[in-house]
Amino acid sequence: MGIALRQSEPEFAIVQTYYDVADREPTRRGDLEVTSTDAFKSNFLDLVKMLVAKRQSHVVIVAHGNDAGLLMPITDNNTADSADNSVIKDLVVLVDEFPTFSAKKVSLFATGYSVTEDEVKELVTQCSKVRKDESNCVAVHIRGCKIGAKDENLLSIRKLFDSVVVSAPKCPMLYAPFTPKWSRPNNQDVAAWKAANKPDTRRREFVDTAAGRSRLVLDVNYAGSTASTQGVIEHADDLAKWADLIYNDRTHGTQHSMPIAAMWPDSGYFLPHETGYVDQIMASRDP
Repeated sequence: MGIALRQSEPEFAIVQTYYDVADREPTRRGDLEVTSTDAFKSNFLDLVKMLVAKRQSHVVIVAHGNDAGLLMPITDNNTADSADNSVIKDLVVLVDEFPTFSAKKVSLFATGYSVTEDEVKELVTQCSKVRKDESNCVAVHIRGCKIGAKDENLLSIRKLFDSVVVSAPKCPMLYAPFTPKWSRPNNQDVAAWKAANKPDTRRREFVDTAAGRSRLVLDVNYAGSTASTQGVIEHADDLAKWADLIYNDRTHGTQHSMPIAAMWPDSGYFLPHETGYVDQIMASRDP
């Protein structure tokens, strides 16, 4: 079991909704049950403070990212530099020397990344608390765009927290609400809907009649920071049956709308129940 932590910007509100319903996150070693979700101020120092306070062995961190690492300010007072791999690597050096503080190294970090020396010392102190607590951040699953595209991003975070494993997607990923078109008492004419509605970026059609699931069409449009969906389901009550499969959970309570998570490679997309979702996740693991 573990928890999910998300950045506090409005576009991350869907993350709370998603884990409240799905209550799990696929990993390369199987599904991690997510028992709660919380928001941190969108800077790395506040994230680490929350990790210290929560003291959880398994954590899902949902944040902006790219192939250089995390995309969030280092502290609340600095919005110019992100806590990317370069910052994390320099922070590892300082945490390795804690409780000693090298005045020269602290000054270089503060000057180089436009933070105060007091903030540098607070960063080091809080990261050291996570690292020294053997029950904290054993497994860190970051869900942010392209952070797993470079192994060094994952390795640096694993060294910083002394984690056993750190994982992240090698492609963009997204969270979005989904409310398909449906009708009653008759089934929705899926073919007619498709003819009347052009694909909104990427369209997939899901069919699983053998398991009693009628046709589901899901269009996903991802613009880099926000995502939207449209679609149709043949039989109104079957969305819950699809949610059983997608969430790998029959206690979700979904009826006629559902939040989704998706991996977004160069073409198409993958939902959490598909092997393609996990195939997009890279991991750095302690040998």
